[in-house]
Amino acid sequence: MCVCKSWRDLIESSSFIGRHLNRNVKNHGLTFLVGLECTEVKPKIRHSIFSNETFKATCLDMGGFGLYGSSNGLVCLSCKSLDLHCPVTICNPLIMRFVRLPVTNVSCPPKYQYRCVLTFGFNSRLNDYKVVRLVTFIRGKKCNEVEVYSLSTNSWKSIGVIPPWIYALGWHSGRAVSNGIAYWIMGREEGDSFHLVSFDTGSEVFEQVLLPEAIVEGIEGVEGEIQAYKESVCLLQCERSEPELHVGIWVLQEKCLNKMHTVVIPGIWPMPLGFKTNDELLVNYVGKKGEIYLAIYNLQTKQINETRVNLPKHCSLDSDTVDTYVESLLLLKGWSTQT
Repeated sequence: MCVCKSWRDLIESSSFIGRHLNRNVKNHGLTFLVGLECTEVKPKIRHSIFSNETFKATCLDMGGFGLYGSSNGLVCLSCKSLDLHCPVTICNPLIMRFVRLPVTNVSCPPKYQYRCVLTFGFNSRLNDYKVVRLVTFIRGKKCNEVEVYSLSTNSWKSIGVIPPWIYALGWHSGRAVSNGIAYWIMGREEGDSFHLVSFDTGSEVFEQVLLPEAIVEGIEGVEGEIQAYKESVCLLQCERSEPELHVGIWVLQEKCLNKMHTVVIPGIWPMPLGFKTNDELLVNYVGKKGEIYLAIYNLQTKQINETRVNLPKHCSLDSDTVDTYVESLLLLKGWSTQT
């Protein structure tokens, strides 16, 4: 960009940025963005990007923030322990530019207790990046509130029409965005009724799918909670049977969760973290001496590819901050960004 004005104008053009992104996606340029909690001096969160082929790690200093989604080279960052006062940032690690989101429209009196959840993703129908904030009030104010941030307008929009059935639910776990639709696992305050709740960021419509009894019975064994998978989402249900781990993959199809795969992962305390591609699952292993390393399990070949990535002894893996990442030039021009 510093060579001459014509080169700079070319690289900053929307057509060049789009072609650059499409090329990386088509060439399977997906990598893993992994969050590590390090305690060598004082507790902090670090993020590392692992190369698709060499698995060489690039460490990123993101100010101790937690990761709340990754899409087309943009990542959403905020406090590890979320509340309504936490700053939210959309960042492009490749070019080190970011957008600081405006303050929330949701208000909460001091004595009210609540849970706050963020999800981030791309809506291809609107060609826009969205952040969805779900606020579940636990005591005091018996309702849920939802607001949506649009990168194209740099503003929050409160969702005024929320179906009555959602007021009886509270956020339980999980968050994901697929095809512009946000997903959470929500449950009733009384009883063992759990639902996969979705919110379409385009039509602003809520839907719910009752979790099958087989999932509810082992709800505490659902690891990674919700994962984007083959243009939809899935749940990973884990059951240990030493010396291996049985993972049931429940996929959302036509408003119903169906158990599509059951895979057996051998090894000492394996833990599935998420999908890199449709058939490649990132797995966290604990070695004989307590060391932690990463491997990839292929669902089709049933083979394990050891990445030879060993995590530092003073760092532990944060399973909530693992996502795929692809390099892009988004935020290079067209938004009011900071460096």
